[in-house]
Amino acid sequence: MTIITRFAPSPTGLLHIGGARTALYNYLYAKRNKGIFKLRIEDTDKERSNSKFSEDIFSSMKWLGINWDQDVIYQSKNISYHINLVQRLLKEGKAYRCYCTKEEIEEARDKAKKEKKPYKYNRKWRDFEGKLEIPYVVRIKIPLHKKTILKDKILGEVVIENNELEDFIILRSDNTPTYMLSVVADDKLMEVTDVIRGDDHLTNTFKQLILFSLLDWQPPRYSHIPLIHSQEGSKLSKRHGDLSVKQYKENSFLPAALINYLLRLGWGHGDKEFFSLDEAVSLFSLEGVGKSPAKFDEKKLNHINTFYFKKLNLNELLKIISSNYKTENYNKNLIEQLLLIFQERSENIKDFLNGIEYMLSVKEINLSEQALAIIKNTQKNILDLIITNLKNIENWNSINIESIIKDIAKKENLKLFSIASPIRAAVTGKNHSPSIFKILELLGKENTLKRLKKAF
Repeated sequence: MTIITRFAPSPTGLLHIGGARTALYNYLYAKRNKGIFKLRIEDTDKERSNSKFSEDIFSSMKWLGINWDQDVIYQSKNISYHINLVQRLLKEGKAYRCYCTKEEIEEARDKAKKEKKPYKYNRKWRDFEGKLEIPYVVRIKIPLHKKTILKDKILGEVVIENNELEDFIILRSDNTPTYMLSVVADDKLMEVTDVIRGDDHLTNTFKQLILFSLLDWQPPRYSHIPLIHSQEGSKLSKRHGDLSVKQYKENSFLPAALINYLLRLGWGHGDKEFFSLDEAVSLFSLEGVGKSPAKFDEKKLNHINTFYFKKLNLNELLKIISSNYKTENYNKNLIEQLLLIFQERSENIKDFLNGIEYMLSVKEINLSEQALAIIKNTQKNILDLIITNLKNIENWNSINIESIIKDIAKKENLKLFSIASPIRAAVTGKNHSPSIFKILELLGKENTLKRLKKAF
């Protein structure tokens, strides 16, 4: 039997990292077993669904390297099939029309709330066999006085008494099917063999198992992943906008780093910390998924991102800066030296680009408040000496530059930092950088003196 998994997000917001992890685990499980990974967009909620969020899901998954097989399935295109299933269940006496008004339901909810009890529909219309010409919803007839058993590949065996479940709605009064029915119908249509999703769906799973049974269909195997929590222990959700995949992409995180972090956020393989996507495919198993919620740790993610940034080769670094700078206008050796110097110095792409910017920018650089303060607190005669001595250097290289700056410090009875610091502030606009001697060499004499005069 071919393993078929699916990722089925609703296009009601940006792809959240929790959803991305679910997609990743489904992808890895399918590929590890030489199976098929499908993508379904659950867009039946017309009011909240938006095509721009579908596009975000597509682009974010592609950026991460989680590529689906076959065409995307849109749940909204299967609605007529879902409605036909409702009619079948009604005909077989496995569902019924409920004529309760919204006011009746709200009154019952309020009463349960006052009594501090969970609300559960009272099955008022369950045994009514007629048909009224007034609005209704269709509810499933839960098989009472029975148990439903879930054999979960992560949580183990979980059992629930059917009487604890309410007769849930499968068709709304506007003749649109509910999530509960549509998911079951589409999983059957797509021949899904394994459903891997967050454990917040556990109650839904019991309802869906009952639906599979009433429809005389073989259910898929289920695996429920513990949710991702914040450091404080609260559940992460789409409301955390800064935790969307798009946000991390825009903040210049590397996809390999985010994939590696999401993989390890609840799954492990011995003490191994870093995995390529290919390695993850070869090693992934549901047995490695923990049963406790994983805690999202931004520092850990930054550490992993730094690891992958340091591994980038020259061509990859060149690709990063080529969208902002015409690198063909510069000496190839200069560019390569810059890339390596700033990669060694930087923790991530943002740091890297900040450094490259003040080296390659043709625009006037902006001086930070710290840089301005350093220059302001340096005596004018020292600033003049710096320009005069650097101007007299004939062979412009880091060795000669270092020698001149050390001479100035020695003659003026100052520490080397007191001379190097205002130079750094003037030519980089910052109060820190790689070796200032190497920076000046690569920046060039003309550019260096121009920036010094402007800033001083």
